[in-house]
Amino acid sequence: MKKGLLLLLILLLFTGCVEKQTSKNEPTKKEEETKEEIEEIPVDTYVDENNTPIGFYQQEGQSLKRLDRIYTKLVVEEDIGVFDIFPSNEETVNLNNGFAYDYYDTWMNYKQDRPLKMGFNIKFKRITGEIINYNILDPSHTFDQWEYLMNYLYDGYANRDKGFFSHIENDEYNENTLYTAFKMQSSYQSNEIASKILLTVFTYDSDDDFRDDAEYRGNSSATLTICVEGYECD
Repeated sequence: MKKGLLLLLILLLFTGCVEKQTSKNEPTKKEEETKEEIEEIPVDTYVDENNTPIGFYQQEGQSLKRLDRIYTKLVVEEDIGVFDIFPSNEETVNLNNGFAYDYYDTWMNYKQDRPLKMGFNIKFKRITGEIINYNILDPSHTFDQWEYLMNYLYDGYANRDKGFFSHIENDEYNENTLYTAFKMQSSYQSNEIASKILLTVFTYDSDDDFRDDAEYRGNSSATLTICVEGYECD
């Protein structure tokens, strides 16, 4: 009888040890949830293969001089500048057939590899400390933040035979429209701008070239720093 009880006791102890060891190795509910959360984190596989050169320029005779920085004083409704755009990152571009034709030939050479589009970003700080940051992808966007800066887009190739032509209207914009120049003018609340103005031109070929916050993240861009009188411009 005693031997039987002793054997039963040993058997129960052994079984309890096995159950305890097994439960120790099993994942808890919290561990399983954490594992699922880790597995659900998306991996950003974005790679930009668009290396199209682009930049702002000023035409001087039969050549273009690259613009990286200018200085201005903001006066309501006065021009800050008209900036030519050209698909290059060279300091000087020599024109062979005139600006409009050279622009078209160079742009189409890059566009044949991908469905290239062009856009712009403007960034500055208000006297309140608020950062204004917005994109211009088509003429309708030029009305954004109009109270601070008035912006205009021009297609010099479509108007190559005209001595004078106006900016691109939204109802004129189509897939064949080319942005060859960008004009910036101070507006009625430009006195609220309390920093340098960063004007960036970029090219893109898909929505993947923008982060969720609409910030451009591609390789093809150039920034013109507009130094405003009275504010640092490092």
